[in-house]
Amino acid sequence: MRTITLNENGRITLPAPIRHALGLEGESELTVEVDTDQDAIILRPAVVLRREDAWAYTPEHRALLERAHGDSRAGRVHNLSEDDLRSLGT
Repeated sequence: MRTITLNENGRITLPAPIRHALGLEGESELTVEVDTDQDAIILRPAVVLRREDAWAYTPEHRALLERAHGDSRAGRVHNLSEDDLRSLGT
């Protein structure tokens, strides 16, 4: 356990070993969670997505992916040749 200082502007500096352990380099965004029951502040590296990519993480799309993975695990797959794929485009 390390002790770090909160400065008068509310800023903290994460020591290099902590940044390296989390793979944080340069400027990084973190999410902040306050756990009042544990009297804790929890910082986690944030995953920032471009808005046009956010559709891939909607519950609906994730459900479709899970269904597809289930089909694949169950062996419900089709092998298509390049000619098969070209014929789908016509």
